[in-house]
Amino acid sequence: MMSPHPIPADPGGLFRVAASTDLTHRVGECRYPVAVAGSSLLVERGTGRIVDRLDTATTHDRVVGLRCRSRRASVCPACSALYKLDAFHLIAAGLHGGKDTPAQVADRPRLFATVTAPSFGPVHLGPDRHGQPRPCHPHTRRTLVRRSCGRWHPAADPAIGTPLDPTGYDYPGQVLFNAHIGPLWARLTMETRRGLAAAAGLPRVVAARQVRVVFAKVAEFQARGVVHFHAIVRLDGADGPSSTPAGWASIDLLDHAIRAAVQRVEVTTPACRRMPAQRLRWGRQVDIRPISRAGDLSETVVARYVAKYATKAAEVAGVDLGPIYCRACDGHGTNPTTTVLCHRCAGTGRRPGVSLRHLSGHARRLVDTCWWLGAQPGLGRLRLRRYAHTLGFRGHFATTSRTYSTTFTALRAERRSWMADRYAERAGVDPAGVLVVGDWRYAEPGGGRDR
Repeated sequence: MMSPHPIPADPGGLFRVAASTDLTHRVGECRYPVAVAGSSLLVERGTGRIVDRLDTATTHDRVVGLRCRSRRASVCPACSALYKLDAFHLIAAGLHGGKDTPAQVADRPRLFATVTAPSFGPVHLGPDRHGQPRPCHPHTRRTLVRRSCGRWHPAADPAIGTPLDPTGYDYPGQVLFNAHIGPLWARLTMETRRGLAAAAGLPRVVAARQVRVVFAKVAEFQARGVVHFHAIVRLDGADGPSSTPAGWASIDLLDHAIRAAVQRVEVTTPACRRMPAQRLRWGRQVDIRPISRAGDLSETVVARYVAKYATKAAEVAGVDLGPIYCRACDGHGTNPTTTVLCHRCAGTGRRPGVSLRHLSGHARRLVDTCWWLGAQPGLGRLRLRRYAHTLGFRGHFATTSRTYSTTFTALRAERRSWMADRYAERAGVDPAGVLVVGDWRYAEPGGGRDR
């Protein structure tokens, strides 16, 4: 419906007042702008007098472009850069204060924790986390020939993350782990709270009145196509960030509670005709470190690290796709109320025009496994076909506790308010005495500029 080419730059100054179109020059031009038409009035609060008026009807192109606001860097680098800025400020506010978050949060016990997935089969290894090359599963007397490699894969080698033995790799288990990582995290936070209470020798209800566990986390896809979480975990008092936790709530106690919870929690998958129920647990690799004011794991370093992964998805595993299911039949291939084949997808359940031929063998196998499992009656609630493009993961990539810090909505509102104030200043009036009133509508195809 819309051209993928950018809409002409800011005719008539309308970018200054359209929502979410600020910082155009700092973060770049949106790749897929949403065309809108309408007007914006600068109205005096006391009298209702119109101080200034901007209208697309008086411009050559008749439309302006709003940012698509895509989070994914592979879709729109400009909008993802803006999202990354917001994510950084949101995370940083919960570490050192600001954005209506008290500065006392910097004195709270805080940890940066990484929890990973278990192994679903040996995969080719690249350089270690420090960037140092290493041999990939060298052949030894104890190593089966099909499970050895011995090569030194460079960082950009597409073989990294792919199975050494695709026939023996647990593709269904990996997809089901991605689909259940949300419940696993929920149980992890619950067990962490229980562990803190038990370590303090208090009933859980009493401990909850003295200490509150809050977090901010981001999901990252590994090269093998499975999700793990990076999380900032903080201890507050019962009344939120402005209150001090009880004296017994130390950083060492929090570290012990998280590690113990990782070992205990598990989720059982539903059983279906083709697959029995499985018990899913976290992987053995757990990294938990305190956050400092300065150094290798300072507040700024952690905030940048989390914000970086907030704009990524499954493309690191070679799956750079949008949703592949047919929206008309929700991927079932038939009409939801009848058994008639869906006319839009011809009964395939897939969105017309989508192709997986450009994917690697491992990536295509993961997507196909999502599609196959999504057709099993016992797994319908997981909506695996709808989330095949994210390899079964159906959660938000960046989430926080309610009281961690500010919100994305508040940050966008603050930015719009700042832009409206600059607009009033350019019009020569006091920003406190005027109000920006917008009337915008989606520009239908065929009207305005050529498409």
